[in-house]
Amino acid sequence: MLFRSKDADRASKVVGRVRSLAKGTPPQKDWVNVNETILEIAALTRSEIKQNHISFRTQLLESLPLVWADRIQLQQVIMNLIINAIEAISACEEGPRDLLVSSTKYKSNGALVTVCDSGKGLAPANLDHIFDAFHTTKPNGMGMGLAISRSIIEAHSGRIWATSNTPRGAVIQFTLPTGQEEAS
Repeated sequence: MLFRSKDADRASKVVGRVRSLAKGTPPQKDWVNVNETILEIAALTRSEIKQNHISFRTQLLESLPLVWADRIQLQQVIMNLIINAIEAISACEEGPRDLLVSSTKYKSNGALVTVCDSGKGLAPANLDHIFDAFHTTKPNGMGMGLAISRSIIEAHSGRIWATSNTPRGAVIQFTLPTGQEEAS
């Protein structure tokens, strides 16, 4: 995948912060616009989406509150979920090729992000384990992406989970509180 220099700089920052996460470096939190973060990752993955003939849509709540988070780590989670969805959809030769990323309010002032695909889906037996380290459903997967995503979301006092999409595909959702008590 070819990146423009601005995209390459963003990708480099994401990789650097993932390395920091692996080393146990604390998150660098600030007020983050979740919708902007989703759109940045959508731009980074646009060529993969187009190359795989996927219909990509966003449904973003305009009045979504800012969250107190590490922007780069949040980008890593969203990128991992979108790439996983692209791979799941690409594994299907027939049927719809849809990917929807949405945001809405969670509880009174948090954020809920949903990544919904029409890919091959998740076996019910895997739903409780897909966020475990080294658990993979891919032939060549390492089983680390979703485990890292869970660690990031939990470090932000959020929650991440998976369900099946009907009639086919997966839905991965995560919540982030605004973290106002930490910011003050």
